Amino acid sequence: MKELQTTISFKNVQDAFYVYCDIIERHERGATGSSIASFYIGCVILQSFACEIGLKALLASENKVAHGHYLNDLFNELSTQKQDIIRQCTEYDRLFFYESLSANKDHFTKWRYYYEGNSLSVDYQFTSKLFYAIKACLDEIKPEH
Repeated sequence: MKELQTTISFKNVQDAFYVYCDIIERHERGATGSSIASFYIGCVILQSFACEIGLKALLASENKVAHGHYLNDLFNELSTQKQDIIRQCTEYDRLFFYESLSANKDHFTKWRYYYEGNSLSVDYQFTSKLFYAIKACLDEIKPEH
């Protein structure tokens, strides 16, 4: 049986991203310095997932189909113009940005299984800046009705 290829509209993906934005913006304040580890872990997972969805929304706005969870792979599929805008919004130099993107590429998949005892680290400041840079790009796009 053939698998049906479904095209997801930019508007649907953008709407999903903004749902995660709302949750992150309401609850992120407690992540830094929180004594509740599971809250911090949840923020890492949600923010990483939101970055993934945001990058997929940007790819959809460029009429590209996106697959996978790795942030660096999704980012590299974007047009050079969008890549430059996002990188500049983070205010990181090019080398640091790409090294950090690679180091933080798969937190959505890894951090869901933190309880398995794996040693995990995250540059939360980088993922936060990436998240807000992606949001800034999406805020500029007006979906066609």
